Amino acid sequence: MNPNIFREYDIRGRVPEDLNKDTVYELGRAIGVYFVKKGVKRISLGRDCRLSSSEIRDILADALTRSGVDIIDIGLVPTPVLYFSLFNLEVQGGVQITGSHNPPEYNGFKVCVGKTTIYGEEIQKIRKIGEEGSFVEGQGSYKKEDIVSTYISYVVENMRLGKNRVKVVVDGGNGVGGQVAIEIYS
Repeated sequence: MNPNIFREYDIRGRVPEDLNKDTVYELGRAIGVYFVKKGVKRISLGRDCRLSSSEIRDILADALTRSGVDIIDIGLVPTPVLYFSLFNLEVQGGVQITGSHNPPEYNGFKVCVGKTTIYGEEIQKIRKIGEEGSFVEGQGSYKKEDIVSTYISYVVENMRLGKNRVKVVVDGGNGVGGQVAIEIYS
């Protein structure tokens, strides 16, 4: 496993050079151990629209459930919707599969415990768990749930534009955020 994929705020690398099926599975098992140690039993799992994200989701979900973590798959969502799910679903953490602003050959994970994203030394703990290979065994569950409609309702109800009408242009930049934005601004 390339240690350079463990960055300050996320785990990210090139697919398949850094993140191949075996590496993603090992990372999922390491994240599973990390979650178990933190008392995280149920997480929300989201992904962006990169071509590799669906396959990574399948492998990651398998690894996490084999570690005893229950997964609520919230589907194809922008990262802010994953963060929203931490406050609106009965979960203790989450993982967003995303390459963020990087070129399309990149992908990775933003890992959350409680209501916040982990960073720095906490990400390095996942690296160390993966290097040791001491994984836990369990039988987690997997289900899908729509949170996007709840997110859209929340944003629409709480967004105040004032008296003036505002024209908004949305350029989703080939990202999943454009789908949500169009519904919000309609």
